Amino acid sequence: MMPDNIVVLENPEEVARAAADRFVELAQVAITGRGRFSAALAGGSTPKRTYELLASEDYRNRVAWAKVHVFFGDERCVGPEDPESNYRMARSAMLSHLPIPAQNVHRLVGEGAPEASARLYIDELRSFFEGASWPRFDLVFLGLGDDGHTLSLFPGTAALKEERAWVVANWVEKFKTFRLTLTAP
Repeated sequence: MMPDNIVVLENPEEVARAAADRFVELAQVAITGRGRFSAALAGGSTPKRTYELLASEDYRNRVAWAKVHVFFGDERCVGPEDPESNYRMARSAMLSHLPIPAQNVHRLVGEGAPEASARLYIDELRSFFEGASWPRFDLVFLGLGDDGHTLSLFPGTAALKEERAWVVANWVEKFKTFRLTLTAP
């Protein structure tokens, strides 16, 4: 017997639609209850279709976008115009098509010194989640890489052992580069 919280879908389009529906549902509940909705977006190719759907005519009018705050679960150490940037993909697929106030898009800065960028994002999160011991997003999108990573939490990397920091610059030997990522806690 399958648990109630597991949903099996037939194809990627059904997954994207189910994720977009869940985003809308959670946004409506959070905005009605607390006046705002916070979502941490995933990068890579997995969520792109979901983001496109959220920006489409079928979905865009179902959310009070002015009350949505968008964060990023991880980012490559590149600028916002780089083709590898998670922010660029989200902006292209969704953010530039929706009436989200610029101050409600909390970009994880990929350019610059990785450790400084991680500290900057921790400060951003602490400001938004004022007084919280850990940030509590209303929704966190997570993809899954072929090697089992989610966000930029790659197997065997130091970030997996992090217990105190909200965001870290995680060295990924496989790519010979740092990735910025929210930590598991």
